[in-house]
Amino acid sequence: MASADDGEQLSFRIDGAGARAPILTVHGLVSSTQHWRYFTPHFARGREVVSWDYWGHGGQAAAGGREVSVARFADDARAVWQASGARPAIVVGLSFGVQVALELWHRHPEAVRALVLICGTAGHPLDRLTASPGVRGAATRLMRGLGARPRLARGVLGLLDTRVGRRVAREAAYFSGGALRADGPQAVLDDLFVHVAALDPALVGDVIATYLEHTAEPVLPTIRVPTLILAGDRDQLTPVATAERMQRAIAGSELVVFPGHTHLVQVEDPDAVHAAIDGFLARHAL
Repeated sequence: MASADDGEQLSFRIDGAGARAPILTVHGLVSSTQHWRYFTPHFARGREVVSWDYWGHGGQAAAGGREVSVARFADDARAVWQASGARPAIVVGLSFGVQVALELWHRHPEAVRALVLICGTAGHPLDRLTASPGVRGAATRLMRGLGARPRLARGVLGLLDTRVGRRVAREAAYFSGGALRADGPQAVLDDLFVHVAALDPALVGDVIATYLEHTAEPVLPTIRVPTLILAGDRDQLTPVATAERMQRAIAGSELVVFPGHTHLVQVEDPDAVHAAIDGFLARHAL
């Protein structure tokens, strides 16, 4: 267990061993370490892979009163990093985890040896639809309002714990470019939906709201560590254009685009993703 600076206990695990720079994973929105099911065994063959769940995720209790923010999760990531050995790590962020990884660099650069940013955005995620502050504010209020109505929210989330609810959610993921019907393992999506159904509704509302209102755009020009950005060209949640803007803003960064893949490219084509990361690590002697 790791102790956050406010005394909260955070669970993590270490797979693998070796003298090379460790990897610290940072998972996606209302997700868990299950999204690293292919990633961890591959990279643990030659180095430590430190996996952890955000506070209140992965079966951990979410007692009320704790701040929920990207900055809070970044501070928690540092606590896990310290407890795991405190060697500068290759921080691998997925989706929402890209925001957390960038904030970790901003707040605690001593923890970061390199960055791998998978299918994420540095800016406000709704900007791909509209940059209107009014729309963003309305969306965040809606999410927090839903979380503040636990009976209603539990009823909505509970649908994800039914066969019909999971089927509808899978179709929505396919339609939105969040997953690929042909190559996306159904078990990954179903595990995600079951995980979300078990989360505290207030936590779900607050996490989604903080994701919508957070931006790490000012952080990008400050990055001075090797950075790899991965994107799928069929990802409609964080499109290639978003990844290209990040690549232009981070000096010396690299971008790899996977044709025919979506927001879940790391589980749709894990071998190709692992090969791209392996090449990046080799080029930088990490």
